[in-house]
Amino acid sequence: MPASASFPDRCRAVLLVLPEDAFICGTSAALLHGIPLPWRLARSPLLEVGLPSPARGVRRAGIRGRSLLVRDADVVDLRGIRVTTPARTWCDLVGALSVPELVAAGDPLLAAGAHLGAAIAELPDRRGSVKLGVALELLDAASESPKESETRAILTLAGLPRPRVNVPVFDGRRFVGRVDLLYEEYDEVLEYQGDHHRTDAAQWRHDRSREAQLESLGLHVTEVTQSDLDEPAAFARRVGRTLARKGWDGRVVLSRWFPSPPVARTGSVGRRAS
Repeated sequence: MPASASFPDRCRAVLLVLPEDAFICGTSAALLHGIPLPWRLARSPLLEVGLPSPARGVRRAGIRGRSLLVRDADVVDLRGIRVTTPARTWCDLVGALSVPELVAAGDPLLAAGAHLGAAIAELPDRRGSVKLGVALELLDAASESPKESETRAILTLAGLPRPRVNVPVFDGRRFVGRVDLLYEEYDEVLEYQGDHHRTDAAQWRHDRSREAQLESLGLHVTEVTQSDLDEPAAFARRVGRTLARKGWDGRVVLSRWFPSPPVARTGSVGRRAS
């Protein structure tokens, strides 16, 4: 297999030399389906390959073998690659991802119509089902980016109110913009800013003008970056103080599912089979 081979081609080649009931699973399946993953997992050179239990996991260089309890419906053919379904793949990521990362992975699946609740209920192995259930309750199909999803989950797991997602804002009839997260009762907007918002001059100018328009309407804008997600407890407390100044009478209480820093160091990635 040439070094320039695509990721899907690597998967096809590996499956050709394994038992016919082998399948791509876990983080490798997530990459095939385009499910967002933290870079620490997406850049792994290992292919994750499963065999139906009770068969032992594959032992081969470059492969992380797993023995999994699967139903026939859990594995599909994706352009010549046997791979777990998107919903089953999401469930299998429970041991590798924090709850906010599961939310980031699950939001686009929910938007695409995946039945994640049914997938949890049908898991042959119930380990991790409680954690999956927590993530399921935090999903929102309106989310449009993994980092926006992570941000929302972190705040909710800290006991803060659940913000609205991708809310259009108008000045009279004039559309001003759609904000990532909105605490409508407290006139507080949170916007996740990736590095392109800083390095692209046109984007930076647009952001500043948009922020000024939002604040002229009485909204306060808090910008969120990866540094905030790397220190989630400090970030949640900062937002809590902001809301408290505007009348929120709750307090920040970190859930047992609140992530330990960092949630992810360098962003998320997803690729689809080709």
